[in-house]
Amino acid sequence: MISARRSSTRLTAAAVAVAGGLVALAPAVAQAAPAVAAPAVPSELSVPAGNHVSSRYDAVGYQVYECSAAGTWTLHAPKARLSTRGDIGVHFGGVDATLPAGPYWQSLRDGSRVHGGGAVSSPARDGAIPLLRLTGLDSTGTGAFADVTYIHRLNTVGGLAPSGTCDPADKSFKNVYYSATYYFYKKG
Repeated sequence: MISARRSSTRLTAAAVAVAGGLVALAPAVAQAAPAVAAPAVPSELSVPAGNHVSSRYDAVGYQVYECSAAGTWTLHAPKARLSTRGDIGVHFGGVDATLPAGPYWQSLRDGSRVHGGGAVSSPARDGAIPLLRLTGLDSTGTGAFADVTYIHRLNTVGGLAPSGTCDPADKSFKNVYYSATYYFYKKG
């Protein structure tokens, strides 16, 4: 019985020592943000030299379509939730937020926002919206989305416009599920 207690005490002391060492390392690990590697992209989507990936977000949401005067479904705006380590955000269209037209990404943690435009596209897998490279037109705040120069939309799933014609008198929107990965670039 005594040797079992000593063994248990030694194991407990060793576990406390290891845990203490891990706790001591935690601040250093938390402060070192991992670098995000640049993704492989089709050549037409390449980003000019001198720009580096500053963040990567996974998006899940909808491509929202409306019926045009010609009776075809056209993109109204995206609506998606963004997530990554330690930050969440939203992706939306300026048309829904009384902002200039175009896509926006905004951090819910620090309030920074970037407006994208000048889209260059490349086909994605069947049944998915195209891959994109956008230029950062303007930004607000000093956080994750401040000073963004380029944005990639990659790894797309779904999101294509409904097939067939539509009635222009019908003013309802069609939400089409999609997911994607967004990469944000900054100078430097």
